[in-house]
Amino acid sequence: GVAEFSDRNRKLLSMMSALLLSLAPFIQVSRSRSLLLLVKPAVFLLAVVLGVLLHLSLFAFNALAISLLSTISGGSESSFSKKQNISAVLLVASQKTLPVMVAVVEQLGGALGESGLLVLPCIAAHLNQIIFDSFLVNVWFQKEHELKSA
Repeated sequence: GVAEFSDRNRKLLSMMSALLLSLAPFIQVSRSRSLLLLVKPAVFLLAVVLGVLLHLSLFAFNALAISLLSTISGGSESSFSKKQNISAVLLVASQKTLPVMVAVVEQLGGALGESGLLVLPCIAAHLNQIIFDSFLVNVWFQKEHELKSA
């Protein structure tokens, strides 16, 4: 039935889901294309910087929370003390997904401005967090590789 079909086509369904979710922000932006030219670059840049600061703030908060959870739940014996778990929880807990941001903007119903314009900094923040986290994971990987080869 449906379960067998989804199991056989898991990769295809996953790609289709990601593609359809990625269209949501662009649909929002296209609704406001006439207003896009009115956005001042300095204002947009400020919104992007604030998005980066939010990601870094969440990253720092989550690092502290993981450290506290590790201490409370048994120190070095805790599952929060394992390097792989720390990395995974830190990355996942610090990221905000673009579809969630778009859903929040849509629920505002234009209370803070045109939703298509509000989605632009969300897209930029999402791309910035992906780039930042990619570099961070690469640094972690390099350090781990150096420790293994030493």
